[in-house]
Amino acid sequence: MDPWLFFAALALGCVGLVMVYSSSAWLGSRTSGSWEYFLRRQAIFFALGVGVMLTVSRVDYRLLRRFAPQLMAFAAGMLVLVLFISEDINGARRWIDLGPVHMQPSEIAKIALAVFLAATLARRGEQIRSFKTGFLPPMIAACGTMALVLMEKDLGTTVLLGSVSLILLYVAGTRASWVLAAIMVAAPLAWSQIVNVGYRRERVESFLSGDDYQVEQGLIAIGSGGPFGLGLGNGRQKLGFLPENHTDFILATIGEELGLIGIFAVIGLFALLVWRGLVIARQAHDRFGTYLAIGLSALFGLQALINMAVVLAVMPAKGITLPFVSYGGSSLLVSMASIGVLLSISRRPEPWALSDMRGRRRERTSKPAKLRKRVSTPKVDPRGARANVRKQPV
Repeated sequence: MDPWLFFAALALGCVGLVMVYSSSAWLGSRTSGSWEYFLRRQAIFFALGVGVMLTVSRVDYRLLRRFAPQLMAFAAGMLVLVLFISEDINGARRWIDLGPVHMQPSEIAKIALAVFLAATLARRGEQIRSFKTGFLPPMIAACGTMALVLMEKDLGTTVLLGSVSLILLYVAGTRASWVLAAIMVAAPLAWSQIVNVGYRRERVESFLSGDDYQVEQGLIAIGSGGPFGLGLGNGRQKLGFLPENHTDFILATIGEELGLIGIFAVIGLFALLVWRGLVIARQAHDRFGTYLAIGLSALFGLQALINMAVVLAVMPAKGITLPFVSYGGSSLLVSMASIGVLLSISRRPEPWALSDMRGRRRERTSKPAKLRKRVSTPKVDPRGARANVRKQPV
């Protein structure tokens, strides 16, 4: 396995575990009567995530290519199910209540879409240069998934899915003009979703006017930390001033307690993770592994970039968490499983019997072998062979 990718994922998870405890201790004591309430839950999911990551890393990643349609259908079914059985939380319907766990189907949909697009693009090969057979079918699948996520009032994840889809299509060899045309078509649709939806329009207006309370408190936290921070656990904005400080705005708590150095350390770990993912994509043995590694790396990089941009007041609030670091069980498990897939690609394992690549290789190699056997042992008349030898000139 790639050791640097393994180290980056574990380091980000450990940073998240420490900062979730530091940022949520006061909130946990007020809501549940326990300072360690959020820490215990995050620690359980972190331990499970490490086990899932190591298990997935030993599995042949080509199995995902064989079962990509089933995985995509399951993710779409979960996205439809959450619209009917979930309750509104802050104006959105994104979570399925499973008792002690709240599962977010959009997290599964991100990985499922990356797997499905990688399998589709690898199968079509050079046909990707054709609009009707190469560009249009993957875009239809991506647009259907984005529509279901948008119905959950999750515009940030919708934009993330669209960006990853266009990146994979461009890397696979589609024309840049088609990618540009897709962006030009999507831009007014996204703008209409902002202008015509009340709370989104208010977010943009408050961002442009500089009156966003949450962003202001996040900037105060980062500014008060300075270059070296106030010290771990000594932050003040987490005492009821900064909302969602252990989820979406956990980077602000990192900046307040660990300073600019802490923020740079988190950025460096994400840069290392994305870089190793791209290296794994370049060294993969097949197109599916290359496309899948690029898709997963783009997911991590873009999600972290959007979250940091929101916290640093570069763009309006989107409700996107920081991978591995923010509090959230389903997000952490899915992220760890994705790292396991990247580690499996980096191992370049031999195909399993259940993977489609092994069966196709057997079909390709079995027929030529029989043909070579028939051609290499022809029936020759001994008299003719001796006669030919006598007729050859000396």
